[in-house]
Amino acid sequence: MKKKLETLLFAIVAWIARLLFFGYSVFTNLVVLTLLFGWISYLLYLSPAWRECWWSPLLLMVTLSVVYTITRPGPKKDNPYRKYVGLAGKLDACIDSFIAWIGRMKYFTSPVSLVEDPGSYKIKGREIRDLIDRELQPGDILLRGYDGYLDGIMIRLSGGGQGLGKYFSHAALYLGELKGPEDRQIVARRLQTMDDSGAWLPASDAEKDRIRKDTNYYQEGRQMVVHAMTRGVFVEDILTFLRCDYLVVLRLHDQFKLGPQDRERDRSLIKALPDDAEAIHASLIKGESVSRAHVIKIVRSSALGKIGSCYDFQFNDIKTANRFSCSEFVYYCFKSVHSYLGLEPKPHAFLNVLFRRSTITPADIYDAAVSQGKLEIKWTSGSLQKK
Repeated sequence: MKKKLETLLFAIVAWIARLLFFGYSVFTNLVVLTLLFGWISYLLYLSPAWRECWWSPLLLMVTLSVVYTITRPGPKKDNPYRKYVGLAGKLDACIDSFIAWIGRMKYFTSPVSLVEDPGSYKIKGREIRDLIDRELQPGDILLRGYDGYLDGIMIRLSGGGQGLGKYFSHAALYLGELKGPEDRQIVARRLQTMDDSGAWLPASDAEKDRIRKDTNYYQEGRQMVVHAMTRGVFVEDILTFLRCDYLVVLRLHDQFKLGPQDRERDRSLIKALPDDAEAIHASLIKGESVSRAHVIKIVRSSALGKIGSCYDFQFNDIKTANRFSCSEFVYYCFKSVHSYLGLEPKPHAFLNVLFRRSTITPADIYDAAVSQGKLEIKWTSGSLQKK
């Protein structure tokens, strides 16, 4: 009898908790809808005929928030063989559902909020193992994306690509193994820092050495990725990088050259190239064939040399290569083959109106692979194949 009472009490607590969260969800959805559709209230208020019906837009928004909260899809049944028999089974089902629901909850402190998380990352362990064991090669370009992050939405609303390209919000470069003094010596070799007057100058030996010793920027390992995020350009393990929902791997062709039309206009953004990069660029302009292996050596050196560089938050520094967004950094590393990629900075603006910038986005890199065929798509996550 005591056990039955405990089960009943637990079920009641579960129902109350779910009811409270339902109210919380309706309220937070209402706040969002009020911000989005607040102008309706304002327009109606301007009309004398509607002033007596001030409650109309509020009722509309409350209705929408309730409908959305009720109809949004919940988690799928996780085990087809689980059964709940009789009244006791229904109580157990309520309790089990409550405990499973608790496992999907996340809390945040800024601002204080409670969020129901629909699930973990969509790329699973079996896919990751297949990718890193069989597919990845040094010099591969990695484009990843997430569900539910505002930056991804902002990129899509800023001309972030069509088709599958719209799912990518970040670009990176896979380097493979990093170890020994030879790699460390290259790190931060071309780092530039800003002086008190706002001018960019080559970093001092002490500044370069500080980056080489800082594990937040450089660390050795078997399978390493280099990319640009808020802290700047840094290296991290591939397993950390692959915690995402969408991923595609792009690769240069083993051999490639420019056609007659491509040689008519040099698409290189960076004109003053180091000798090794200039040699590849000159071969392409002459119509000669270039090997991927030769290019990747220079790509790797370019990537390591810029570790420690600042992040380009406003996406307006692509021509100077002093600081980088994620896709600007990948584009810079392939500077020896800009004339081949045919990938040039193009205007992007939020809603095609605000904050117009001429830059490269992850979707632009993907489009170079799909529409122009300049890069091979070597691997695509199952989450993207379903799209």
